Amino acid sequence: MRFTREYFREYAEAIDEVETVMDIECPFDEKTRRLIAFALAIKDRNETAVKAQFNAALKVGVKFKDLAYVASMVEFEATRFGNTWLHEALGDWTQLTRDDYDSGCTCGVVRKY
Repeated sequence: MRFTREYFREYAEAIDEVETVMDIECPFDEKTRRLIAFALAIKDRNETAVKAQFNAALKVGVKFKDLAYVASMVEFEATRFGNTWLHEALGDWTQLTRDDYDSGCTCGVVRKY
């Protein structure tokens, strides 16, 4: 997004506006929202987003058991146990629980949490 922000500022600003509207209009409590975002990141197979959403979910009080359930549900529904990439992506998940964890995500999750 840095490239876009530098050379197509209008687009980057429009995306920021969409993100603001999504925040304002979200019908879910923050825990539910983070669980949904975690599930979507898994489904998208986006390792950085998975880690960022895992960390963000913890910061709003989501329990490990809830994250494990969502991860299992997505894997079951999406892959029917055909791929275990998620376990590799989460790796030593205890590192994701640190307050100073930096996922490297520039998608906005890190800015907010």
